[in-house]
Amino acid sequence: MKNKILILLLAGFAACDSATDAVTRDHANEFPVRANWSAAGAPVGNGTVRAELQITEHLGSRFDATVSLTGGSPNTAYQWRIFRGSCSENTPAANNTSATGLKLLATIQSYPDVTTNANGAGTASSRVAAALDSLTAYSVRVRVGQQATNWNGTNPIACGNLQRS
Repeated sequence: MKNKILILLLAGFAACDSATDAVTRDHANEFPVRANWSAAGAPVGNGTVRAELQITEHLGSRFDATVSLTGGSPNTAYQWRIFRGSCSENTPAANNTSATGLKLLATIQSYPDVTTNANGAGTASSRVAAALDSLTAYSVRVRVGQQATNWNGTNPIACGNLQRS
């Protein structure tokens, strides 16, 4: 009986070892990188706009994204979004739980407009609260900026499929 008590006491002391204390991370830039993603958006139809997207995904369900546009009209605002679904899809999802169709990743506030310079090029960056699933197809889609921001992803002027590296 004494041996059992001694073993339980030793186990209890080992569990209280400060070397095994939990670490709380409360700053997003401290989360380790989980994966890198990229996409090369090509013009759709007769368009001239091209998009390059670079993503650094962190543990904790967030990623940093930078999109660069070229070939646009000078001094013009463009909207970009990441959607679940590849560039071959052009039908919106029926609802948020639909297994098929284009579905916006995160919120529209996650995607600042890109305003091009006099040469038709521009860049925007964003920190997005979302996680990418490596088994799901995603695409970056671009359209000319509009008052309506609730775009369903159809008929983009440029599109590129995300690739995980």
